[in-house]
Order: sequence, then structure tokens, then C-alpha cells
Amino acid sequence: MTKSILENELFESFANASDNIYIYVCDMQKDLSRWSKNTVDYFDMEGEYIESAGPKWIEHIHPDDRAAYLKDIDAVFSGASNRHSCQYRAKNKYGDYVWLECKGSVISDESGKPLVFAGLMTRLDNQNKYDPLTLLLTSYEMQKYEFSVGSGAILLLGINGFRKINNTNGFLYGNKVLVALSECLTKLAGKEDRVYRLQGDEFIVLSPSGSKEQLSRLFEKVNDYCMNIRGLKSFSVSAGLVSYPEDGTDFNTLMSNLEHSLEYAKEQKQGWIAEFSEKISKRHLRTGLLHEALIQSIHNGFEGFELYFQPILDAKTKNIVECESLLRWKTPDIQDATPYEFIKILEDSGEIREVGTWVMKEALRHAAKWQKKYKNISVSFNVSYIQLLDGEFIDKLISTAQELQVDPRLVMVELTESCNADDTKMLSHQFNKLQKLGFKIAMDDFGTEYASFGLLHDVTMDVLKIDQKFVRGLIREGNMTDMSIIENVVNMCRQLSIQTVAEGIETEEIQDIIRSIGVSFLQGYLYSKPVPAAEFERMVEAERN
Repeated sequence: MTKSILENELFESFANASDNIYIYVCDMQKDLSRWSKNTVDYFDMEGEYIESAGPKWIEHIHPDDRAAYLKDIDAVFSGASNRHSCQYRAKNKYGDYVWLECKGSVISDESGKPLVFAGLMTRLDNQNKYDPLTLLLTSYEMQKYEFSVGSGAILLLGINGFRKINNTNGFLYGNKVLVALSECLTKLAGKEDRVYRLQGDEFIVLSPSGSKEQLSRLFEKVNDYCMNIRGLKSFSVSAGLVSYPEDGTDFNTLMSNLEHSLEYAKEQKQGWIAEFSEKISKRHLRTGLLHEALIQSIHNGFEGFELYFQPILDAKTKNIVECESLLRWKTPDIQDATPYEFIKILEDSGEIREVGTWVMKEALRHAAKWQKKYKNISVSFNVSYIQLLDGEFIDKLISTAQELQVDPRLVMVELTESCNADDTKMLSHQFNKLQKLGFKIAMDDFGTEYASFGLLHDVTMDVLKIDQKFVRGLIREGNMTDMSIIENVVNMCRQLSIQTVAEGIETEEIQDIIRSIGVSFLQGYLYSKPVPAAEFERMVEAERN
């Protein structure tokens, strides 16, 4: 069957249908793929037939688009989805990045076993003048605008949490949101303004002869409008803002500066607008430098990466019973990168999967050593949602633990709750597999970012880690909110047989309050900052001697 699909006239017919369409077929059992000749030529690939093409194709994809691509394609090869649909930029033989829309599907046998993955990639640089959904002008029309003549301002808007809107309410509802926003922009924009729809949930308002101040006021009106659209739940937008010729005189430069500004706005606060600035420019340059250095470290056998360990104490005895593994990284040229900085870069680029596997193996290596040496010290480590999309990660974890003879009852996997997990059924399946073997599952940073209780409803947890922002607020005069939140969380967990960890304990006063509430475990600078493995061992031995 595979041979007839990889080598038949139908493939040849589709492969030669258009210069802007690229065809591929993959034998999923042998990981052997065939690519149309125009694909091989245009993207300068090694040949028409390629073994293990995935890692080779990812090198063509723009670094900023790899995480989205990997998430979508991993869902196909892990069996979580039988369809692939993604838009991204890929580098052609001329060294230029071109936008592609990639769609594919899986062909399975009668038993459900996946056999063939087939699809096509369509170049988007020859698209229609108007977007078929919103009827707005497309970005391809915007590229024709002469930014080197005259002056004006440009606003790039993106819907906050649009992926979650789609996943929660369905794509038809998501399309209604896009149409509503396009109508809002058309209604509120000035007479001279031009409104465009980019890919996904992004829109452009180009204001010839306009100012940043005018577009800032427009942004505020748009957000007010989005809160009260009949028939739709309220939503919000964030935005990046540039002016020309000050911030650029060509489409690519202005779009790059807009995208960086929008990204900065979304990171700072939802529903926020960010003007392009030297600060944002320097931040983007630093991100690029860090990313290159991270890739170099990974290729050099994870040189520069190290695990630190922060002790976790039993709330009743105040003895060390556990430690959390925390990733640190530095190179001779970069000494000041924070975990928040480099972990986000790894997640956005998709390299968190490789680094996360290294963290898992290192944590289990220390767990094996300390179980033999101290008997009852538990080790926890963080796992990214992106890692869990890789269907093989859990199997690697289990096999590594067996190989190192680690007792799974003394290993805890921490899911950072701010990961924005969309597929809770997948998470539940993966974690149930671990829990049956004795591994413990924890939700980190409980109460921040996204719907904690929704995730808790769908995924069985053994431990909840209460975010330090609630813990640190306990000693603020007149603050009863944090106390009430923590008390109710602890009571809820007690009823559900879930243990609790209070993070961020820095003073004796906070410790005493937390212990009186009945939290199970304590963690914070009052006891120790994260330290190298050797120093953690000295702390345990000093306590036990």
C-alpha cells in the first residue's frame, strides 16, 4: 500500500499542478517521505525521498514559527490528531522566508494504525486581494504601499487568548469573533485609514498622515467595543504601534517592529498597547543573541546548563523531605540570563523539548543517587506542556527511571499551570499513565494566568503548589484576600486528598501563618535559595547528623 501511494501517477499529477503548491507523502511506519520535485528544487532539499525528514524540514522553518509548527505536527505523529493545519515561514533556496499554509491528514488501516501522512503546502505570496472571511484587504495588498513617501502611523492588533477562544467555543465561533473585530475596525477607523487582515487573529490599521496618538485613541475605543458585542462573549486585543518613516521605510522592517511591539504588549499585560522603542529593539536583539547561544549550548552536549535544587520541608517537622530541580544556564559570554528569559525562548522556539528531556534525565540521575544515599528524599522537576505533546516523552521518562532504578514514588512531575494547556484530555491520559506506576503529579503556580480550577477538574493532581504571590501577601496589613484564598484552597485540597506546597516563604512570620493554616509542605528563601547539587547534599547531611 505504501509503495503505491509514494510511487503512483496520482502523486505526479498533484505534484505538477501548480508552482505554488508543494506535495509530500510520508510512510509513518518507516519514516520515509517523498517530496514533489518542485519542493526539492525550491527549498533546496537533499532529494525526493528522505528518511527522518522532520528534523531536516524544521531547519527550513523560521525560528519564531517552530513552536507552533511542532505543536501541530506532534499532535499528528502522537496520534492526538489526524489532521495537520498550520501557517509558517520557510526558507527557500535563495535564503528568503516565504509564508506557507500547510495542510495534511493521516491515512490509517482498519484497526486504526496510522500508515501514511499526506499533505500539501501552499505559498501565500500570491493570495487574493481580499480576505474571504472578513472581506478586508490582505497583507499582500499592504506590501504594495510606498512607506518611503510621506509619513503616518500603523497599528497591529492581536486578539488576546484567541487560540483558547477557538478551542473552547469552536472555530465557527472564532470566525464570528474575527468578523466582529473587522467590522469594529472598519466602523471606528478614520476616513483615510486602511484596514487589513493578516494571518490568524492579527489586523492592521494603516493611517496615512496619521499619528500614534490618534491610533492609540482608536485602540482604546476598539477594546471598549469588544467588551460589548451582542451575541459574543467579551474579549480584548493588544497592539503594537509604529510610525513611518521614523520606525522604518519598508514593509518588512515595519512589520518586524510591529510584531516585536505586539509581543512585548502581550507579555506585559493583556489589553495593552506598546509603541516600538529602542528598549523593544534591544530586547529583540538580546533575544536573538540568547537564542543563538542556547542552540550552541544544546549542540555542544548541553554545555552551560546545570540543575540547581531548592529544598522543600515537611510543614510539621520542618525537615527536608523533597527538592525541586530548577534549570540554570550561562556561558562565558552570557552570565546574566534569567530562567524566565531563556526558558521562554526555548518554549517559543520548540527547543524546550530537547532541553526538557535533558532536565528529566539529570533530575532522575540525582534522584537515583539520593534514594540510595538518603532513602526518602523526593525529587521534582518541571515539564513543559510542549514536551507532553511529544507522545514519546512519557515513555522516555518511564524507561529512564527503570534504567536508573529510581523509585517512582519519590519522583514528582510539576506542570506549570501558566502553560495554557489546551488539550486536558491528553494531559489526563499522560499523567494517569505515570500515576499508575507511582509517580506524583503537581500543578505549579496554582492560581496564576489561566483557569486553574478547570485544569484541576480535568486532570488528577497529587500536589498543588500555591503561588508565592498569595503567600508573600499574607503579612500586608489589612489584607484578608490572600489569607482567604489560601485557606479555601487548602481546605479544598484536604477534601480531595491533595497535598499542598506553599512557595515563597521568606520570613518566620509567614511560615507561622502558613503552618497554622495546615499546608503540607514549605518552600522558600527562609530555608534556602536554589543551590548546586553538592550544596544541597551538605544541607541534608547537616540536618541528619
